[in-house]
Order: sequence, then C-alpha cells, then structure tokens
Amino acid sequence: MRFALVGVLNTGVYYGIYLLIVQVAPYLVAHVVGWFVSISFSFLMNCRFTYHVRPTWKRYLLFPLSNLPNILFTSVGVVGLVELLHVNVRLAPLIAGICAIPFSYLLGSHLMRDRDPFSDVDASADGAVVGTTR
Repeated sequence: MRFALVGVLNTGVYYGIYLLIVQVAPYLVAHVVGWFVSISFSFLMNCRFTYHVRPTWKRYLLFPLSNLPNILFTSVGVVGLVELLHVNVRLAPLIAGICAIPFSYLLGSHLMRDRDPFSDVDASADGAVVGTTR
C-alpha cells in the first residue's frame, strides 16, 4: 500500500514535470527529464515511507539502476503509443507508466532492503552481518 501511495505521488511529480517540458521540447525529451527528476523524489519517499531504510549514497546510486528497465520500458512504450497507435502525447506516458508498475516494484524492493544486492549476506540494523541460506 505504501509503495502504491509513493507511486501515485511520484507519478504526479513526473507528470507535472513532463507537462511543463512537453510545451517547449519534444515529448521524449520531456519524458526523460521528468523521469530523472522524479527518480530522486521516488528514492527519498521509498526510503522513508515504503522500506523504512536510511537513504545512503550507495542506495541512491543503485536505485536508478533498479529503474533502468522502467525508463527503457516506458520510453519504448511512449514512443510506440505516440508513433504507432497515435495516442496523445499527454496521455501516452501515463499508460506506459501504469504498465511498468509491477516491474518497478519487484526491482526496487530487491535493491532497497537492508541487504547487499551483490551477496547472500543481510546487514542488521546495528551493523552486524547475518548469513542467509537459500
């Protein structure tokens, strides 16, 4: 539920930026700029409210990586919707964004947990390391 609420707020940030920029730049430029602005907002909100973890530079740098499939998926979606299906440039990013939600959640939740995404070791709140089994 928290992920959905943050997603709605983040969509508002993205869409507001997109609508401002699409007035003076091509829709794909507006999409990419809106995405980059909203990614920082999303990171901070997800740290604080969704996953209850401390924002760190490492997480901040990894978070966009977890959203790379999202920007690729939504960019292809926006272009396909506008160019092939002739969807209005103001509506296309919303449709593409809704379709990307499940992928964003799965990747984001994996990278935002108190876990090193490159090992099988979890870090506890006090800094101790606890091994995991699979």
